[in-house]
Amino acid sequence: MKNLGIKYISILLAIIYTSCNNGIDTTSIGIEDTYTVPRLQKLILSTGAAGESFKWEIISKNGETSILSEGRECIFIAEEVGTYSLVLTINDNGEEVIQTSAIIVLTEEIEYKSSMTKVIEFNPAPGQFINDLPEYEEGDTKERIRQKTEQYLLNGSMVSLGSFGGYIVVGFDHSILNKEGKDFFLGSNAFTGSAEPGTVSVSIDRNNNSIADDEWYELAGSEYNKSETIKNYQVTYYRPEEGKTPIPGKNGVVDVEYIKWEDNMGGTGFIEQNSFSNHSLDYWPKWSSNNSLTFSGTLLASNYTIKSNGQYFLDKYEWGYADNYANKDTENNSFDISWAVNGNGEKVELRCIDFIKVSTALLQNCGQIGETSTEFLGAKDLNL
Repeated sequence: MKNLGIKYISILLAIIYTSCNNGIDTTSIGIEDTYTVPRLQKLILSTGAAGESFKWEIISKNGETSILSEGRECIFIAEEVGTYSLVLTINDNGEEVIQTSAIIVLTEEIEYKSSMTKVIEFNPAPGQFINDLPEYEEGDTKERIRQKTEQYLLNGSMVSLGSFGGYIVVGFDHSILNKEGKDFFLGSNAFTGSAEPGTVSVSIDRNNNSIADDEWYELAGSEYNKSETIKNYQVTYYRPEEGKTPIPGKNGVVDVEYIKWEDNMGGTGFIEQNSFSNHSLDYWPKWSSNNSLTFSGTLLASNYTIKSNGQYFLDKYEWGYADNYANKDTENNSFDISWAVNGNGEKVELRCIDFIKVSTALLQNCGQIGETSTEFLGAKDLNL
């Protein structure tokens, strides 16, 4: 028995064809007879074997058969402990090789938490609260800010992602299953008239390096296919010059040309600086020495209107975005992995995910309340 009590196992299956009774030698398929893995941890199998078609099937402990994959790779993950049978069928020129293995699924040694357990990356765009949530202290590095962000969220506090493109990536101590209905919840501080929506993307840690460097899949919310939504939008922000003379505006706006930005469509503008709220007047991340910062993602159409009293009203979108509905609205702050699409907008089938990314999806100034910045207040697995 090969004990593989880890989150990821990659197995190269080498198939060598020789002459035998059925024309295929099945003795040298490089797959183990038995594997052991904790529940809700991935077992990833891949084959470099020659063949015209591949089929991976799993037989549950109850005798139910389902297809895991019809490609060279499959992902096995189980919620319930027990013994499962894996069947790999390879077809080559009308001849079949069939190999079976037993997968023993065990209870985790330390009970899983339903809430996120780690911040993988925190990379906010310029914004009025990014040096306050979490609070920057002299000498803090990017890594120290990541650690503070993680502690803030684990303690139930929120963080700000800044203007368009700013993002956070979080993970769990297990993989989240894609089951029927909503799969995870995202917390925020939205309320009626103050929706600051962020796009939500998911990823699988296929290489098990605990870094979110695999393919991302955006969850296609209500605005995804609308003509005014811009995919692959990119913005570069420029650090304001020291000693710059501010150009004051109305209603608490200190500088209407504070941080300049340029996009990949020929557009340009500024993030305005204000003193309306109790926040740092420095919008540039103090831990960054860069003179420019570039972000990309999906840009949604502006969501604000100005009321007769001059107040800005930031309306919510229908569904599928973070920081869009009041936190108490569990249903509309919950997300379905089945909404995932690839970079071409094509629906993808994901058995599970490991990472969640939330990115600010708007680029707009709203007078006395400042730039629109998505806030984030943690994540929870709804299937655990």
